[in-house]
Amino acid sequence: MLAPTHHKTETDNRQELELVNYLWETEVMPRLPADLEEQAQQHKALQRKRKLNNSYDLLRALLAYALAGLSTRQWGSWAVITGLADISSQGWAKWLSKSGAWLEWLFAELIAVEPLPASLFGQARPRILLIDATSLGQLGGTGDDWRLHTAYNLMAGRIAQVSLTDRSQGEKLSHFELQPGDIAVTDRGYGYRSSISTADQAQADVVVRIQPDKFPLEDETGQRLAVWPLLKAASHTAQIWELPAYCTDQQQTYAVRLIAGQLPQEQADLARKRLKDKARKKGQTLSAKQSLLAGWVLLITTLDPTDWSATDLLRLYRARWQIELLFKRIKQMLRMHTINCTRPDRVAATIRALLIAWVLQESQATQVRQLLEQTRQAAQSTIIAWPALQPISSWSLHKLCLQTLTHQVLGYWSMARLRACLPRLLRFLTTKHRHRLHQETDVRLWLDRLLAKQSAQILELAA
Repeated sequence: MLAPTHHKTETDNRQELELVNYLWETEVMPRLPADLEEQAQQHKALQRKRKLNNSYDLLRALLAYALAGLSTRQWGSWAVITGLADISSQGWAKWLSKSGAWLEWLFAELIAVEPLPASLFGQARPRILLIDATSLGQLGGTGDDWRLHTAYNLMAGRIAQVSLTDRSQGEKLSHFELQPGDIAVTDRGYGYRSSISTADQAQADVVVRIQPDKFPLEDETGQRLAVWPLLKAASHTAQIWELPAYCTDQQQTYAVRLIAGQLPQEQADLARKRLKDKARKKGQTLSAKQSLLAGWVLLITTLDPTDWSATDLLRLYRARWQIELLFKRIKQMLRMHTINCTRPDRVAATIRALLIAWVLQESQATQVRQLLEQTRQAAQSTIIAWPALQPISSWSLHKLCLQTLTHQVLGYWSMARLRACLPRLLRFLTTKHRHRLHQETDVRLWLDRLLAKQSAQILELAA
């Protein structure tokens, strides 16, 4: 029995196109700034619309390109099927080049609306910012062509600030706009006296790991403080100790606290082994001083000892590992290790589009986490078995929300929609101009002729 034939009407095509774009229009667009169109004009991303209807369509196209890892030809095909625009692959590449400044503005707007979480104890609390940088590569580059300087709000569980630079820009607090009362927690890459002065100018505090040779300390008389002998004397008597000290930067002296925490033996041995391997590769030997320092975590802080004990500060510093996990999640989930572009403006725009996608899914993840907690609490009074003591996996949660956002951006379509768009897809699905023959096509034509000739010979013999 033959299947009934259904001829699509114009109404059918319009309804199917509405379905393709439904999730984007109802679930993503309402979360974007109201002045998106105006800012696209001001930042020269959409001065001449041509075949694009508005800035929302441009943003969706940029997110689709970045999230799905599309080539420009695949990008053009997707835009035709979703009804966004019929633009050449070269045209889409030009839109990408012009959108960097606008995307930078949008990212700043999205993270600026982040609400400060309410304290469990009804008290105002400072932002605790975990600060670090990670390297990104680009197509044909060295692997560390770009630096993503990031501040992560530990209590909110969200990115607070990002500064994108090339690899010539090192790690420094001046990349960030600290607010009064902020607590910046950083690794040894920021362990210089300039970090103290930068935080002081912003009326913020720091907890920074240091190396004594790179962070000269002074006593109350202004004399250089020798840290190594103090550590050597304390190695057998104390696990944690602290010392009031001073440091000078640009003729300004700051009072600080030196916190020293001795690593467990297993961790200290691993640290010494890494240093020995590194020294051996350079043809050097590990000195007694280096070996001793490897067994300690040395922190400098400007926080008041009445509020933050040495034990609390060492525990807070260990939480800095959360920003390393953030970098791992972002790079793996967004496939962000190497950006598939070569022009700097397009690389920067692609990175910013990916960061916007990450912030959009972060807000979704926050809502889902709250709903999960409510579900957990409601289930505790029922017979439903619920893992009450098991924490929610941030990795699984962000992965699910990123998949959700990807579906919202890309949309869904049927084979009927694909067939309807084939005339406009032809330029994206044919091969580029080639000097050599296209082997697959050439072989098929040759075989077709050969097999046709053989069939003809068989028919002649049979006759």
